[in-house]
Amino acid sequence: MAMDEQNIETPRKSESPRPAPSSDAPQVERLPRAVQVIESTQTGLTALTLAFVFRAFLVEAFIIPTGSMAHSLLGAHLTQTCPACGWEYDCAPGRDTLCPNCHLRGEIPGEQVPLKAGDRILVHKWPCVLGGPVGLRRWDVLVFRNPSDPTENYIKRLIGLPGETVEIVDGDIYVDGRIARKTPAAQSALWLVVFDQDHPPHPQVHPGAQPCWRAEQPADGSSPGWSGLRTRVVRYEGLDDQSRAIRFEPDDRQYFQDVYAYNSGPSRNHAPLVGDLRMLAEFTPLAGDGECRWEITRDGVCFAATIRHDGAVSLEMGTEGRPGDRRVVKQGRLRPLRAGRPHVVEFAHLDYRVYLKVDGRDVVWTSDNDYHPDLETLRRFSRSEPVELRIVARALALELRGLRVDRDVYYTYRPEHTKRAYPGHLFVLGAGEYFVLGDNSPDSCDSREWVERGVHLPADYRLGTVREDQIVGTAAFVYLPGLLPLDGEGRWRLPDLGRVRFVR
Repeated sequence: MAMDEQNIETPRKSESPRPAPSSDAPQVERLPRAVQVIESTQTGLTALTLAFVFRAFLVEAFIIPTGSMAHSLLGAHLTQTCPACGWEYDCAPGRDTLCPNCHLRGEIPGEQVPLKAGDRILVHKWPCVLGGPVGLRRWDVLVFRNPSDPTENYIKRLIGLPGETVEIVDGDIYVDGRIARKTPAAQSALWLVVFDQDHPPHPQVHPGAQPCWRAEQPADGSSPGWSGLRTRVVRYEGLDDQSRAIRFEPDDRQYFQDVYAYNSGPSRNHAPLVGDLRMLAEFTPLAGDGECRWEITRDGVCFAATIRHDGAVSLEMGTEGRPGDRRVVKQGRLRPLRAGRPHVVEFAHLDYRVYLKVDGRDVVWTSDNDYHPDLETLRRFSRSEPVELRIVARALALELRGLRVDRDVYYTYRPEHTKRAYPGHLFVLGAGEYFVLGDNSPDSCDSREWVERGVHLPADYRLGTVREDQIVGTAAFVYLPGLLPLDGEGRWRLPDLGRVRFVR
């Protein structure tokens, strides 16, 4: 029979009565009421003082106001799901939309897409206080006071340190005449999607959209061997000795340009061709004893990373259109390929370094002795042809899942706005001066463009710099990303907890 919970008693171990308290037992002395109030006040003041010290010297919370750091960090924004390919992306309010994956254009459907608040972040102040080995480093994300208005805080990425010379050439950063390569942590936040094969556009929603990957027709007229170029799984079946390729060849040239979906397309109807791209895929060999080759051709130089069935890997480079001119610059080795066992392959050209990663590990890559920028030539250079991407297979059956192309951030030069650090105009930083840029380079007012000095800065302040005494700290953690209103008045908000993350 069920029993009411309130009636259940715990059995006692002993029924012996408790001894009466002794008259000699120590008594707790009650403090006078005034003393209790004083001690409680002291405790509260101590806690409040510690909170102020914690906020002043250790950690402080901020909210991102604008989209100058998109897509790494977001101000007030809208999150849209493309009706053609299903890609979810963020965009600035008050603008038309552009899907970064299939380039479907449209309008925000009225009030159906609610406005999200900016990311809320925690900022570490101790790197500025302690300095030394734990001090500020290039590619950190800084919060600092607006040089033209001390009541506002800006957030940008740290590019140049005191005493350095900064120059931006072909979208890359050069410090003291040498290219400044990004840290892996920063780079993970700066990759932007170009096209993801997991999200092919639906032809009924996006009429005219063609496959971005296209099979090349062999010279002998045989079958291309590749299939599934409109689906999520790309397959190759060709166990003969003929090499067959697919090429990344979208109809829209904007796939290769410095275009941000957040900005609804290229800024001011112009965007340069980006030179740093990567291919990603889950590569699964199914049969055969041949090879798969990944190729990137940029500015007349072809790089080819070949993965052979026995596990041998090589990286070659040479002149475009002259296969006999290629030379091996690096060799590596994997375990022999096994049928049905997938491997994650990443092949990229990034900051004048070409590398092949397999399952997250660098296998082959170029050194500065193999490949490096010619800064004098690049200052006069303007890219006219997009980077070519190819995947070639021979004597192999394979599947590619999650095939994706990403591009790096391109630090933009806008003649009508950029005032400093553009090609041929080096910017030298003095003691206690820093140079910063926004991740949303086409739509960021940063060290390149500042033209006003606030009254809070001394007369010797140099435009384009962030003074050390104006730095609040480094962004560390997004603890409350993109709050979403639950009703039309925004009285209740729901955090997008899936985007809680460390700032990179």
